[in-house]
Amino acid sequence: MPNELGRDLNCSANLASFCESSYPEAAAEGPLVRVLAVNNYPALERFERLRACLIGNGAAVTSAEWNEVSSRMFDSYDGVALSGSPDMMSEPKIQAKYEKEIDAIIDTKVPVLGVCFGHQMMACAFGSKVVKDGRHVLEMVRTTVLAEDPLFRGLPRSLMLLESRHEVVESLPEGFQLLAKSATSEIATMKHATRPLYGVQFHPERYTNENPDGNAVVGNFVRLLK
Repeated sequence: MPNELGRDLNCSANLASFCESSYPEAAAEGPLVRVLAVNNYPALERFERLRACLIGNGAAVTSAEWNEVSSRMFDSYDGVALSGSPDMMSEPKIQAKYEKEIDAIIDTKVPVLGVCFGHQMMACAFGSKVVKDGRHVLEMVRTTVLAEDPLFRGLPRSLMLLESRHEVVESLPEGFQLLAKSATSEIATMKHATRPLYGVQFHPERYTNENPDGNAVVGNFVRLLK
């Protein structure tokens, strides 16, 4: 899809051309799980979509800014979701900026879902490089599930999910397994082999009526916290 937005952003480009879906979130059954949603955006607009998607899938959500977090804070919730960001994780100054959040990812004992920039941050936390891709991806992308996992429970092997990015994880971090790849990202979804840490290069919260798969991914993450 041609990029006509005229803005050099990673994971937070103006997605106005993608209509927000009226597809209803499927609330999880039973008591609400407590999810900490971490905002890595400079403004709340993009973050609010992730927060609303978690709530719609049965989570009681508490929001925190990136500079407020710690592993102790993470561990006081049932799970954590890390948002996208316009920042570039390939840059050392950005890695230094998010040092507290990176340390919290490494030390936490609870499940974590890293979305786009959050996925790249998780990879960086466990020793992988994030690199420029040479293109700006902003489109619904065909994504192929490679391994069975609760994150994709009830979904077909072939999904349509929104990617909005300039950078990618260069290689799978040590101790992680590859769960999915896409037409534009070799590491579209990864999971730690022994810990419930998930990274997704796509934006599951940015689903549409025509392509609702992302909402189901968020719902599955919420359900695995029970």
